[in-house]
Amino acid sequence: WDRVVFVLPAFEVRKGTRVPGTKAELRGLWGTGDARPFYGALCPRCQAPTGYGRWWALPPTPHLRVAYEAPWRDPWEPFYVGPARGVPPFDERFLQYGFNRISQLHMAGFRFAVLDGAFVVHRGFKEAGGFHGGREAELHRNRQLFRRFRAELRQRYPRSPRRC
Repeated sequence: WDRVVFVLPAFEVRKGTRVPGTKAELRGLWGTGDARPFYGALCPRCQAPTGYGRWWALPPTPHLRVAYEAPWRDPWEPFYVGPARGVPPFDERFLQYGFNRISQLHMAGFRFAVLDGAFVVHRGFKEAGGFHGGREAELHRNRQLFRRFRAELRQRYPRSPRRC
């Protein structure tokens, strides 16, 4: 388990909707269209590797457990928890939106274990046009930075068979 981070499936709920406390409550909101995967309308690929269909199909459990491993794919941006030591630190050059900052975990040999019995929720649906005016400039800056960052990762992990 020293090279594993634990992925929390991420959802967003319609503004004004009570945040669900259980998977059963979340399923009810999903059924009425009041919940969806995080960034589901803006960037479905950014959360798709979590495997929402697979996660929903799991039998109910009263306990937190590792449900399955998900292979890393760009541009996945999962929410995760990991050990206090050994996880590469977040690169603080990246600000706000866009681009996969977890690539370093992939290159460092980490595996991604999706949890059942836990999830995270954002209040309000993320919609196009609902961001601050500087978002496009931030995306452009992060895109340029990410190109350099990938090259740095190849230097930082020269023995890694993985690429991003």
